[in-house]
Parts: sequence; C-alpha cells; structure tokens
Amino acid sequence: MTFDAFFNGSAARRFLILCLGAVLYGVSLGLFLAPNSIAPGGVGGISIMLNSVFPLGVGSFTMLLNLPLLIIAVLKWGWRFIFGTITAIIIAGLTADASAFFEPAANEPMLAAVFGGAFLGTGCALVFRCGSTTGGTDIVTKLITAKRPHLKIGTLILIIDGVISILAGIVFKNIENALYSLIALAVCSKVIDFILYGTDSARLLIIITEKGTEIADGLLHTIDVGCTALDGVSGYKQDNKKIILCAMKRQTVPAAQKFIFKTDSHAFMLVTAANEIYGQGFKTAE
Repeated sequence: MTFDAFFNGSAARRFLILCLGAVLYGVSLGLFLAPNSIAPGGVGGISIMLNSVFPLGVGSFTMLLNLPLLIIAVLKWGWRFIFGTITAIIIAGLTADASAFFEPAANEPMLAAVFGGAFLGTGCALVFRCGSTTGGTDIVTKLITAKRPHLKIGTLILIIDGVISILAGIVFKNIENALYSLIALAVCSKVIDFILYGTDSARLLIIITEKGTEIADGLLHTIDVGCTALDGVSGYKQDNKKIILCAMKRQTVPAAQKFIFKTDSHAFMLVTAANEIYGQGFKTAE
C-alpha cells in the first residue's frame, strides 16, 4: 500500500486518522508546549498564554476560542464542510486537558519546542490529509483569502502565528519563550510540509532537443519514467524542435540528466521543483 493510498482509503479509516491527528495535536499542547510556556502560534498558542493567567485548561480554551470561528465557518460553508474540523477541535481539546493530569514529557525547553512542534505538525498534517482542519488560524486564513484570493495562505499563517509566538515572550516576560515558540513553529511547519508534500519530492524536466525520439524512448525504457513529447519551433532559427516534459522522483534526476546529455550534448534542459504531482507513480486524486 502506498503512502497516498493509505490516506485515500475508506471513510472509516480516514476518520480514525483524523482522530489520531487530533490526539497528537492535544498531546503536543498538554505534554510538551504548555508545561514549558511555549506558544507556537494559532489558537493553541493563545490558549497556552491564557492558561498561564486563568485557571482553565489549555484544551478548554482551545475549544472556546474556536467556537466563534466555527459559527462563522458554518454560516459561510455549511455543516458538511466543517464536521471534521469540529471533531478534530473537540478531540484535541479534551486530549490537551487530560494530558494535564500527567507529568510533562519534557522539562527542557529546547526539547519541548522541537518534539512539541513535531507532534503538533504531525497532528495538523494528519487532519489536513483527511480534508479537515484543526480550526483557529486555518479558518481565519480561509476567511481572509475568500475576500482576498491573491494573498498566499502560507504567508498569512506564518505572519499570524509568528506574531502570536512573539506575543508569548511579552506575556511570559521572557524573550526566550518567544524564541522557543518560533522554533516550535518552524519545526511544526517543516513536519507539515514533509507529511503533505515530502513523498512528492519530485522534479519536472523540460527538455528541448532535436533528438526527441531517442530521448523519449530512453526515458521510457532506460530510466523508466514517463514523458510527453510536444512539437516546438525555436525562436532564433525557426527550426523544428521537440519539447519533452518529464516528471520524476528527485533521486532519478542525475541518471536522467546523464542519459539526456549523452544522447544530445546540445539539448536545452530546465529542471524545476514540482510541489505536487498527481498520476501514476505519484499522488492519487482524492
């Protein structure tokens, strides 16, 4: 079973994965981040700051703060869209509160920031892969981009969460808390990217050559990757060229480059990163 097939299974399996992601999210808050006053952005970060002032659990604050956002989201997109998000928020909140009855998993701030960020990112990514969100910043950015579609979601999340992480240093009156919060945020972001896009670690090759048939045949049968050949005309000499498009795993690129230049030393080739690739050998469309 491939990584993507695992996430594209039955509705029951996807629901269980969503629940697991929510539990990991709650554990990261309750056992790693909150005990060390680390607030890596989002509603979870605000909840950790409020928990240091008011006698209410981090998970309870998380659910309360998400409530008005969920009401807006329901009015905007309907219950069907938001069901998974509500489930994730409730499970994560209850898990975070339950974690308070146990000893912290790490008492050293750096370890708490790294592993807390990793658990947080894993939890978020699992929920995302199931088509839901963990609420908070995700809902806010979706509402903003609905009005301002030209804004990038990743940039908005980074700005909002970064500001919250810096506020943590002010609330806890310790600049180190802000720095640890930013570290946790960075780790969380990297883990999310790895789980969501890491298996797609791929490159897109665009090859312009006069030996299109030989190169296409070699890519298919020697390198064992698919490709598409298009007809083209050079802008300078107006002579006929073949344009070959080929997506492949990153580790396959060196062998492909070696073969291409061995076949046509004058070939013009572009190699660019491909964030997401759908189709045989890559991700499957949900």
